[in-house]
Formats: sequence, C-alpha cells, structure tokens
Amino acid sequence: MNKQRGRLLIIDQDLVLIGSLPDMEIGFLCQQLRFYYPQIACIASCSVRESHWEPFLRNLGVWVISKPVQIAQLELLAVQLVRYHESRTEYPSSPAPPSAQSFAGLWPGAGQVQPILQPPQPPRSPREKHLITVYGPKGGVGKTFLSRELAIFFTRQKKDGQRLKVLAVDFNLDLGTIATSLNLARRPNLYTWVQAIDEQLAELVRQEGRDPEEVAHAEWQEFSALLRLSPEEVERYVVIHPESGLHVLTSPQDIRHSFEIKDYHLYIILETLKQSEYDVILIDTAPDTTDATIQALFFAQKVVLVGNHVVDAIENIQRMLKLLREADYPEERIEVCMNRLQRKEMFTLEEIRAFFQLPPGKLLYTIPDDAEVKRSVNTGVPLMLAAGRSQAREAVASLGRVLIPSLFEESEDEVQSKTRKEKERSFWYKWFHR
Repeated sequence: MNKQRGRLLIIDQDLVLIGSLPDMEIGFLCQQLRFYYPQIACIASCSVRESHWEPFLRNLGVWVISKPVQIAQLELLAVQLVRYHESRTEYPSSPAPPSAQSFAGLWPGAGQVQPILQPPQPPRSPREKHLITVYGPKGGVGKTFLSRELAIFFTRQKKDGQRLKVLAVDFNLDLGTIATSLNLARRPNLYTWVQAIDEQLAELVRQEGRDPEEVAHAEWQEFSALLRLSPEEVERYVVIHPESGLHVLTSPQDIRHSFEIKDYHLYIILETLKQSEYDVILIDTAPDTTDATIQALFFAQKVVLVGNHVVDAIENIQRMLKLLREADYPEERIEVCMNRLQRKEMFTLEEIRAFFQLPPGKLLYTIPDDAEVKRSVNTGVPLMLAAGRSQAREAVASLGRVLIPSLFEESEDEVQSKTRKEKERSFWYKWFHR
C-alpha cells in the first residue's frame, strides 16, 4: 500500500504525505504538487520550525500535521481525507475542506498529544483590514499606475468618520517604480527592513551557539519561523506621500540588493503587515512568478489581474487564470481589469470574456485610454489628486468600490435619514427664499 520516495510517502494514488527534503522547502514542494497534480490530496508533515508555512499551505488546500507522525493516527486521517476527496470529485459543489483538527477526535490519545499545528490567531482589530494584490503577467500594461491610483483612492475614504490608513507595497523587488511614480525617495525601503530582519535572525542563531556564516538557506527558513516582529515596526521603513498621506514601502534603491531578499524575508514581512494597523494594504507586483509574486497572490484577499488589448497580454492573463484555477485558487478573489481601452479595439470585451472563461455574472473591468493618464504618469501627480474630470479616474474609483464594497454600503436607515434631511432642507430653503 505504501511507497516511500525520499521524504514523499505515496499512501495511494489519491493521497500524498509530504515531509521535509534537504534541498527543497516544503512550501515550494507543496505548491508545485498542487499546481501540477490538483486532483491529489496532500498532507504536509511540518516540524515546529516549519510551522511558518502553515497559512500558505492551508491556502493551497494542503492539510498540515506536526511531527512526529504516528502511523496509526495517520492511517485514520488518510481514510477520512480520501473519502472527502472522493466526495469532492463526485460532487464539486460540496463544502470546502475541513480543518485537519476536525479529525483529531478519531486519533487515540488525542488529549495527550498535539498532532495538529494550529493556525496563528492574529489579534482582533476593531477595524476591518483589506489586503489587495495588483498583478499583471506582462510588463507595460499600467499595473503600477493602477496600484498607485487605487492606493490614493483608498486614502480619501473614511470608515466610522476616520480616514483609512493605507500602505502601498512595491513587491517588484528589482525594478519597482511606485516611489518614482509618486516623486518619493527610496530610503528607507524593503531592503532596509530586510537588513534589520537579518540582524535579528543572526542573533537567534548566536543564542544557539552557532555562527551565522555557517547556517544554510534551509536552516534560515527554520529560524525565520521563530522570529516575531512587532506590527508597529512597519512604520520605521515606510516613506509618506505628503499630498495624500499614503504610506509606501518602496523597492530597494540598488537593484543588486533585491538578490539578497529571500523567500523567508518575504514571509516575515507579509505576516507582519497582516498584523499591522493599516486598514488597506495594496501590493504592486512584478510581471513574473517569483517567490515575491506568488506569496503576494496567496496572502491577498483580492487580486486585480491587469492587462490591455494586445495578444500577448491577453494570452498571459488566460494562462495565469488557468494556473490559479488548477491550484484551486478562489475565483471570487480575482477581478480582471483591461487597461488603456480605446474606442475601437481588435477584440471585443465579450470575446475576451469568453477567452478568459469568466463565470456568468463575473464583470470584466476596463480603464479607458485617457489623455490625462500620460500627464499624470510623467508629472508624478496621481489622477485622484488632479483637478478636472477624467474618465480613467472615474473607472479606477468604480473598481475601488468593487474591491472593498463594505466602505460604500449605507444602511437603509442612513439612506432614508439622508433623503428626509434633504427634503426638509428643500422645504425650508424654498420658504425663506420666496
């Protein structure tokens, strides 16, 4: 029944137990398995030092258990997972996968051992938090422009009478231009923060009596799981756009510094951002599938896929949508936006919708080609702050309302109260101005 290949335990053709491999990180291995074999159910067996991967793995639809693994307990869990997987295959609309904790009662001695890694419980914030990733699988489609305009748009919104606190993050690590698009300095930046993280990680290594110079990459990944940063630390590494109050975590000033930013740095940064005091965190990514981009996609609550009406941009979006669907990425998180729409295009929006295989009722958003956009990009003055009317600005605002609809929902009582006050004002205004 069982066949072991290194640290991959093939329980049967529908179920794989994934353990630690010396030359590959467990998160990357699980990601590849889910992408290329979405029909297989996966269980990841993690050490305590690998527990930082758990939120990422659960987003992939991978069950997570902690080491050491007891065979008798594993067999009971495997039976339940295979049955569940078969029911999902036969009835695709069945509920989402249960947490592995729901099977703990089947295991002997469940009260004496702790076989399941519990997902981290972030402190509850009185205000709602929104994580949005803007991604364009081709360069030059206006992704950074859209990221900038959405970020500025959200700084102008209020919740409970208070302006939203917004952070824009440039995850295009080597060639990011959010700072340039806002006429901002790149100091401090992401690399400044990474240097501080490295100092803290090195201190953890020294506390174990080891030399940081002798620690391998895989071990740094393990030590990063032990590092917990204060959410307030984020603001030490941002620059502030004075006209809007937007906070920006910029990409490194020197391209060579981007090579020193590793996957575990990105994980620590994203986890810290999730616990921060920002109401909206908007991440601009590179047009690639590197660690930074993949982690930004899986941490996001909403993803905006940006393209324009050229063949290669349309094809790349379709390929990315296919990849995300095969990885069981929730379709409801994704919004597709076609930028620089002109009056006459080679492809109609309906043709593009069909090519993307968007579900019925799923909207395809557009940003029109606007003369004001080029002026805004070249001057560093966001459309949202410019005077005069702009169709592109109105389209970006409409997209922003879709991404965070709760900011723009008014209760029925509020609407009736506003209407009543307007009517009362109209009556007295007419009375006194006869």
